[in-house]
Order: sequence, then C-alpha cells, then structure tokens
Amino acid sequence: MRISRFRRPRLVTAMFSGFRSDAKVYSLPAYILTAAAFIGISLWSYTAPGRTATAAPGSTVVTVNAASYDSAVAPGAIAAAFGAGLAEGTDQAAGLPLPTLLKGASVTLTDSLGIEHPAPLFFVSSGQINYLIPEDAALGSGRLAILDSHGVIAEGDVQIVAAAPAIFTFAANGRGVPVGLTTFDGSMFDPIANSDGSPKPISPGSPWQPNYLTLFGTGLRNASDLRVWMGGIEVTPFYAGPQGAFVGLDQINLTLPAGLSGGPVDVMITAAGRASNHVQMEIGGAASPSQTGLTAADVQTVIAQAVGRAQALNLRATVAVTDKEGNILGVFRMTGANPMTRIGSVNLQTGQILKPADPDGLEGVNVPSELAAISKAGTPSFFGTQGNAFTSRTASFIVQEHLPPGVAFQPGGPLFGVQFSQLPCSDIKIPSLPLGLAGDPGGVPLYKNGIAAGGIGVELDGFYSVDIDPSDFDQSPEEIIAVAGTRGFEAPASIRGDQIYVDGIRLPFVNAGQSGGTAPAFGSLPGVSLPDLTHCRAATCAAAATRFEPLTLGGVPGRIDRRFFPFRGSTATGRPVLTVDDVSRILTQGAQQAFRTRAAIRRPLGSPAEVNLAVVDLDGQVLGIFSTIDAPIFGFDVCVQKARSSAFYSKATAGAELRAAGFGAFVDAAAADGIALAGQIAFSDRAIGFLSRPFFPDGIDGAQHGPFSKPIASWSPFNVGLQIALVRQGIFNALGGQPGPCSQVRGLDNGTQIFAGAVPLYKNGILVGAVGVSGDGIDQDDIISSAGSVGFEAPANIRADQIFVRGVRLPYVKFPRHPNL
Repeated sequence: MRISRFRRPRLVTAMFSGFRSDAKVYSLPAYILTAAAFIGISLWSYTAPGRTATAAPGSTVVTVNAASYDSAVAPGAIAAAFGAGLAEGTDQAAGLPLPTLLKGASVTLTDSLGIEHPAPLFFVSSGQINYLIPEDAALGSGRLAILDSHGVIAEGDVQIVAAAPAIFTFAANGRGVPVGLTTFDGSMFDPIANSDGSPKPISPGSPWQPNYLTLFGTGLRNASDLRVWMGGIEVTPFYAGPQGAFVGLDQINLTLPAGLSGGPVDVMITAAGRASNHVQMEIGGAASPSQTGLTAADVQTVIAQAVGRAQALNLRATVAVTDKEGNILGVFRMTGANPMTRIGSVNLQTGQILKPADPDGLEGVNVPSELAAISKAGTPSFFGTQGNAFTSRTASFIVQEHLPPGVAFQPGGPLFGVQFSQLPCSDIKIPSLPLGLAGDPGGVPLYKNGIAAGGIGVELDGFYSVDIDPSDFDQSPEEIIAVAGTRGFEAPASIRGDQIYVDGIRLPFVNAGQSGGTAPAFGSLPGVSLPDLTHCRAATCAAAATRFEPLTLGGVPGRIDRRFFPFRGSTATGRPVLTVDDVSRILTQGAQQAFRTRAAIRRPLGSPAEVNLAVVDLDGQVLGIFSTIDAPIFGFDVCVQKARSSAFYSKATAGAELRAAGFGAFVDAAAADGIALAGQIAFSDRAIGFLSRPFFPDGIDGAQHGPFSKPIASWSPFNVGLQIALVRQGIFNALGGQPGPCSQVRGLDNGTQIFAGAVPLYKNGILVGAVGVSGDGIDQDDIISSAGSVGFEAPANIRADQIFVRGVRLPYVKFPRHPNL
C-alpha cells in the first residue's frame, strides 16, 4: 500500500492554544488551521482505487506516525494505519469528541500490559485509518486490531514509546517544508511555505525585533528532554506541548536565531533518544554556509585534538578537515611528517606490497601526503547523512573483489568502483577530491550537534591503500589520531556504519575508541598549515557557502545545483532526442519512486531512500540532476557517471570510440566474448559492472576476469581495468594544474562507474540517453532508475539480460525484495 500520496485535508476551523513568548500569549486566529498553515497534516486521506471493502481475517495492518511515517508512536499522538479492506467506505470525524466507529470500522489497541483501548478515529477508508494513540496506553510492544461487525479483519504490531517527535510537512509526506508560521507581533502570521509547497524565505529577525516560529507536530508532548536543531544550532523552545484545541496535535514555539544566514536550513527535533523527521526551511538573505555549521574555531579544535594525540603517540602526521560538501577547511602538516605517500595494495601491518605496478592503474604512484589526507577527510564527508555515517574504513569494505573482503566465492562489494568518483578532473562535483574516494583507514566523519558536518583525514604511514583483511581488527595509528580529532564532533552512535548490514554482513566503522583529550592551543602545534589548499586562503576556515538550492519536484522535497537547472532538452540534431518535458518526467518519476522505496543503508529502518538522479543525452550532456533532501553528496557525481556509462556503452559507436582513444585491448576482449559494443545491446550499469569484475561470473574464484577488468594477479582497487585506464591521465593532468575532462572519450567527462543504478533511455526504439541514480543501496538505485525510465524503456529484445557471455546470462536490473514502504 502506498503511503506517500495523500489528498489535501478538508479545511478545519479551531482555535490554537496561543503562541507563547515569555510572558506574552499570542492567540492565533481560526483561519490558521486552513490550507495556509494546516495543509499536509495527514488526518484525512483518500481511498486508494482498486481496494475492496473487506479483507480476509488475519490481514496485516501497519501503523506509523502520521507526521514522520516512522514506526514508533507515542501516547496522545496521531497515528496512521495502512492495509487493505479496512472499512466499508470513506468517512472522517465530524467533530469532537472523536468517534470510535466510522463506516463500520473500529480500532482496538492492546498495550504491552494486555489492556485493551478503543482508539478514537479521525478518518477511515479501505486502505487507511488515522487514529489517536490513547493517552493511557502502556509503553512497549502493543497489538492493533481493526474490527467490523463480524470481528477482527486486520491486525498488526504497534511500538509505543514515551516520545516519538515528528514534524508535519506541507507535502504531507514527512519531508520538505514543515507546517509552521512566523510572527513578529503576535497578530500577523506568515506561513513558511508557498501555496505550491516550495519553501518561502523567512526573516531570521534581529535581537531588537525577533521573529517567532511555531512548528506543528505530534508525539512530542510527553518529552522531558526535547531539543530543537536549526542548521546545526540548538534553539531552546519556550513552549513545546499540546496545541490545545486539536486533539493529538502538538506545537513548538521558539525564537528564530537572529544570526541565521540565508539559504536552506535543516530542522530536526530530538527527544527521548529519538530524532524526528528531517525537514527544511528557507531563510531569506545572503547565502548560508553549507549545512555543516563548522566554524574556523571548530576546525582548529579538530586539528589540535588530532595533532595532540599524534604527539602523545610520538608520531608525525598530516591532518586535513573538509566540510560536508568537500571544501577544504584546513590542512596541517606536523614537523617531520612523511611528505609523500604511495598508492597501492599494501599490507598495512607489515608494509608488504601486494600487487605490481600497471600502466593502466595507480599501483605504485607516489603523491603528496596532504592529497591522501584530503581524500580521506572528504570520503566520510561525502558519505555522511542524517541516516548513515561511514568512514574510509567502511568505504574500503565495500569496494573490493569480495564482500566481505578476503572471503572467497563471494561477489564483489556493492560499491565496487566508487573509489574512482569525485575525481579532481570531474565536471560535475565541485569541489572534488584529489584522489577520489578513499579506502585507507584514517578518514572519520564529523557531526556537529548531531548534524553531518564534514570529515577529518589523517595520513602518516606513507601508504594509501585499503584494509585487505578486516578480520584482523588492526589498530591503525592514522585512525586512532583521526578519531581523537572528532572528540566533541562524533557521529551519532545509532547511524554509524557498524549499525548497518549489507546482505546480513555488518559494515565496519572504526577499529579505534575515542582516546582524545584536551586540545593544545592551535598556535602551539609543531608544524605548518597549508593555507594555499583551502578555499579561504587562511590557516583554517569556516564551512563554505552551499552550492545547492531547495526544490520540490513532483511533491518530493530536494535540492538542485544551478549549473544543471532549469532542466533542459538535448540539443543534438538529426536524431530523436530527449525534450525538457521528457527530462522533467523521468526525474519526477524517479524521485517519486525514491520516496516510496525502503532505503538499504539508512537508519532508522524503514526510512525512504535518499538519492541523486541524473539524466544525460546520447552525447553525455547533463540534461538535469535532482537530489532528494538528504541524499549523500558522493552520489551527485556518481549518478552522472552511471548515466553516462549506460548511454555510452549502449550506443553504436562505443567500440570504435574506445579503440580510437587507445583502449582497443578492452574492445577486443569484449568482442572475444561476443560483445561488439556496436549498439546491439542496451547496457545497464549493472551489466557493465558485471563485465568489469576480476572474476566472471562475479564471485566465482578462479574464473577468468571480465573483458573490462584486469586479471586477479594484477587487479586491485587501484587497478580495476578499463574504468581507471580511461581516467588515469585526466587525474594526473588535474593534479598537475592542467584543466580538462577526466577522459578523452566523448561523453565520459567525469569517467565511468561500474556498479548498479542506471538504465539507457529509448524513444520509439532509438537510444536517446540514460538515467542514473546513486544513494541508499544499489538495488534501490536500480528500481528508482527503472521507474524513471517508464515510457522510455529499452526494447526488451536488446536488453543486456538477453545476452549470454561464456554461458552466463548478463544482468540488467535487480530490485530489492518488498521494496516499498
């Protein structure tokens, strides 16, 4: 049952309990509970078409918080139950007190003590019932029963907690612009969303003329430790509790911080160890810092804590800090630190070199240590979201030839190849990282007040490698120092990588506990800052202005980069092309699928996928990129790499263009396997990746390598085959100060990608481009890109899954089991 689409509620008239500001009580007029402010609170809904009026006994019903759609609910909160055949028709409460019977349906909640409570009803339909959690329901696991005149027709579990903070949103989907009002004087009130649901810029006020904000939610009235965060700043509310006139509705009153600078600002509530849904407001005025909130003083503290720990260990390190979007905020090289580091597969415990140098890869290449430290810092910055926090050790775990690494006869890591994204020659991700994403331990995320803020990277041992053997639980000095640097800026424990499982395997986070202490004075540190590497040319900097702007697409809140917006059509001539309407339709279809798809690597469980989506034409030109509100930054570059790869390998001239650029050996290897790269096959990125593994088929040790890969004797995460061969010279050019694309092959300007999440697009059977997705799980990326391609699908007879190589069918797309929320 889809829960992401709601009809807007009917208008309700009621009086608020008042907007409380110190000694003042501002009484809000009745019309505030009209569409201007109350729209999006999903107390009413529609009956989904095609649902029958009855269901067999034993049917399942799922209960969620009506504001956030999280599974936890609280006494006195508004809940929504979803199922099939729940009521004889559609009806809603006409007034107070709320009824316990509507259209022949009633709800009984049995709490953890075994006590039955009849639940008051707001709305019923065949597929949905909105009800109130009784105030006296006991905490713990309960059981919900939907009954008609014949008895129980559906049942389901209910998790009741003391407080489950949630914010209603204008779009009635738990995301985007919150339902709220601002007022300067208590008599004139202004909603914080425009009529179309887009954010309306609001004034932060000033110390002498404050602007007050009311937010509306549910599940927070019983919280004793409620905290509000705006753009990483904690704001103390002067009222948080029941709204008073509308049952189940809570409100929070606070003063907007006068220091808020302009742009999108994230808003979140925490209480009782739980976080609310993540919403976003728009503050008027000058561009704000990116959503990290790191100040120059914060950066100095992080560096000083790391350097202090290195001193205690009698080690000499290079330390880098980046903000969430990858801007370099500070680089410090300790006196005596190793100035260079060697790229390649190395036993980090013994220093043994494990793979030979290869002219197509990066094995054995020496680079300045600060470049390694920056890429290590940028990796957790780009991966970090409000739903997951990864380290460079986590990245190492998911890019090797097996998952878990070192375990034979297992398929490759799910993000196999992602290390060659965010490259310094990229035309998409600005700023990028000097060495792409890092798998060398020593990169750890920074969170400020629970909000993703950036990352710290430490390099000292002279090797830039990966953790070849995760089972040895090595204690990397680089990681020990990096973790010490995060003291006071640690990632929330509930979303760290070691709380996330892939195919039943727990991901690693760090192998070092927090051992940091009081930071020495930054000015006393033994070494030198490298200010020429930072965006502000100072020793340390505050977070840079964000490149993103908020945008709601098809009811899904997100963000865009103005370089790729407004969306546009292809300018190619002489063949069918994607129009601007086509591009908008594809991105909208994909974004809407993302919102109803369960994320794979995000906490809490049951969160919707957060992804980046891109559409490119046949020449690799970007026609549009859209990112959902908390999509990981790394996917902004990757979604384009995926789309460009799928479009390029599917076109008639792919083989000829690769051969002309000097990559004929890979073309010949593909031809030997019956793949001509001449337009007869519609390649998904999953299929391209399958042909890029050191074992073919993937995970079968001892098998010959795929045609786009290197044999296992020379293969490494730094020498994967065609993917790195295409961009190797472009990386060197960029690091040497020579601007230009990553690849000289037309349409692959930021390189290629070799893990799943893109499909080609066709109009009337003719290839016109591709859509790529990157975010919260590769199977999720596949289903979202496929949903985006509806109406532009590849002809079934030429899809990659119609092709056999060495007797093995190639894959096309793979969807997660039970994908939707």
